[in-house]
Amino acid sequence: PARGLRCMKQITQTAIGALAAVLVLTGTVASRSPVTAQPPPAAAAKSIASAPIALASQPGTQADHAARRLMVRELAPSRRAGQNPLVLVGTAHLANSDVLFVQIQSTGECGSAGCSTVSFKKTNGRWVKILDTVGGTIRVMDSHHRGMPDLIVKESNRFIWNGTRYV
Repeated sequence: PARGLRCMKQITQTAIGALAAVLVLTGTVASRSPVTAQPPPAAAAKSIASAPIALASQPGTQADHAARRLMVRELAPSRRAGQNPLVLVGTAHLANSDVLFVQIQSTGECGSAGCSTVSFKKTNGRWVKILDTVGGTIRVMDSHHRGMPDLIVKESNRFIWNGTRYV
């Protein structure tokens, strides 16, 4: 019971943090295409990374439907336990490819390090998993490897593209 309460507290804090990030970014992101993750021009010269990829609950959207299809195995245990996990999604257009970021928030999917965030790239009409990491902010870097931008997760973990996935 105590572990469950800690997990629920963490999920609530993560959800509130995600909502706060969305609210903070609304002014910046609203004027841009929803699939573009680029910093505003004034910030571009000062920063090597874009604004964080905004993860938010988007029920009924194409991104939400795709996320739920792609994460059906991860959603099943929570549903069997009578929970309704929170599915957060974000999108970006990176190097001429659509990328979908998905985070499931539930007691089974989140631990002391946070919730897992899984990223998928649209390749030949299919979504292919390209990154699975413990949650945190995800930023797109200006630096590139093999044609895709580097990603920073949790402000310090750099992931680079190896031609197939982020490592």
